[in-house]
Amino acid sequence: MPSLLCLDLGTSAAKAVLIALDGTAGPQASSGYPTRTTAGGGAEQDPRDWLRAARAALAGALRGSEERPLALSITGQMQDLVLLTDGDPAPAILYSDTRAADEAGELRKALHAEGVDWDDLAGNEQDATSCAAMFLRLARTDPGLVHRARGIVFGPAGHLVHELGLGAWCDVTTASATGLLEHRTGRWSQDVAKAAGIEGQLLPRLTAETGQIVGRTGADAGALLGLPADLPVVLAPGDAGATTLGIVGLEPGDDYAYLGTSGWLATVVSEDASASSAQDTDLRASGQGGEEFSAGTSHRLALGAGASRRSLRISALLAAGAAADWARDAFLGGAAPEEADLLLEKREAEHGRGPTGLLALPSIQGERYPVRDADLRAAVVGMDGQTRSIDLYAAVLEGVAQAIAHAIEESQSERERERERESESESAAPARSHAASACRPLAVVGGGARSEPWMRILADVTGRTVHTVPVADAALVGCALAAADALGLEHHLCPLADQAGEHIVDPAPSAGPIVDPDLSAGPIVDPDPSAARIVGQDPSAGRIVAPDPSAVRGHSALRPSHRALYAALAGLRAAR
Repeated sequence: MPSLLCLDLGTSAAKAVLIALDGTAGPQASSGYPTRTTAGGGAEQDPRDWLRAARAALAGALRGSEERPLALSITGQMQDLVLLTDGDPAPAILYSDTRAADEAGELRKALHAEGVDWDDLAGNEQDATSCAAMFLRLARTDPGLVHRARGIVFGPAGHLVHELGLGAWCDVTTASATGLLEHRTGRWSQDVAKAAGIEGQLLPRLTAETGQIVGRTGADAGALLGLPADLPVVLAPGDAGATTLGIVGLEPGDDYAYLGTSGWLATVVSEDASASSAQDTDLRASGQGGEEFSAGTSHRLALGAGASRRSLRISALLAAGAAADWARDAFLGGAAPEEADLLLEKREAEHGRGPTGLLALPSIQGERYPVRDADLRAAVVGMDGQTRSIDLYAAVLEGVAQAIAHAIEESQSERERERERESESESAAPARSHAASACRPLAVVGGGARSEPWMRILADVTGRTVHTVPVADAALVGCALAAADALGLEHHLCPLADQAGEHIVDPAPSAGPIVDPDLSAGPIVDPDPSAARIVGQDPSAGRIVAPDPSAVRGHSALRPSHRALYAALAGLRAAR
């Protein structure tokens, strides 16, 4: 079966796999590379390590395969500053490097003096991790290196493309994370580049498609990567875009929730919808339950160019799994996640599905969404003499779910505004409706998705059917999808969230979940068709959890009060 060779140059390792056009995948291979940290918040990698790891991973993926791949598709970590020089490469300054705080402040002031709001221009809050600020710092600390630069790329994917002799390129998703891209136009900002001292000819070419063929391998590809000549090379979106494409796709309204140490809701929005929400850059929570949360509290990344420009809006919680870990230590005596889940199951058996009646903010280390407040802290309110420790733990999980629900409601409001705008245009394609987006399963990834009680809470709080999706290979799946479309191939590839079967049944409020202990054994046949189920066909299919209608109504009624709690706690802190 014809296959695509997919490569993900991630934060700590290169991963590669052959993915056939029928959706089957060969063995995945990986090879790691180190990160060097320095005093003052420096974080660097050697681009030569990227090439070494890429060659090793590609060799592992191709081992045993006799068929020539159709193309090489590449994604990778974003927002790195990589100077292209003659001779030995300069160290790549990573997205996590924070040494340029002073330079970021200088850039902000210089742009403000010219009437430019840097955050508004870039579509995101800019700080020390901006590549523009990194370059300005480097020009001061190592001017000789900057003088030798012949070009700039912003991650290992762009570096690899350059090393293949295909020029300097950058996908628009990665570009939108640099602080140098105008969010509204999708072009490099001359204002920011000038303020940072970056000559225009140093900036790479921007891709115009989700996946773009940037050239073909030459005769030296064998020595460099062990690849044949004349192989099409596709530059896929940076890792955030490729992961979203691999999990749910990139159509407006597609979304997924991540519950790891931190958490977020990632939503694909049209450029018009994103721009309309960007008009306000701060959340002003009135405490009345009727205010709108501004997309200014979310991070936005471009996903394409041209007439169908879209953005990926990421509404990030600073603590999701971290809040759950803290709550187990604080309220359950350090219980393991599995032990806590058993206590949640027992609580649900006693009280049924529904809200605890408590309101909790999970903001143990400040917050990014739905408010930007580094000083905000966690809280649980509404306790009485009957409140137990497991109630407090469940309330914290509800608090994380409520924050995700706030982001979902904001996204749905944007989609509704977009639909209204499109309905006014006779030539516009029909938009996916608010109702259609709301009724689609919410894909959930990350360690928190392993907790079945938490997934039921999330389904009940958001009112969305929850579908847990394995995320390990999502960026590689996104690579394959981007390449297949770029090459115009007929294929049966689809995002991971679409690979599970139709295993959704409506819950009975009194029925508990029936959990398949071995998802590889095949789908469950539920003895009671009216009962809620968590089902799957194999580990990759994940679990699907339907919301309980009564529980949904209870959580929905509490949502305005939960929203108001952010402002109330901020006011309380200010008064102290």
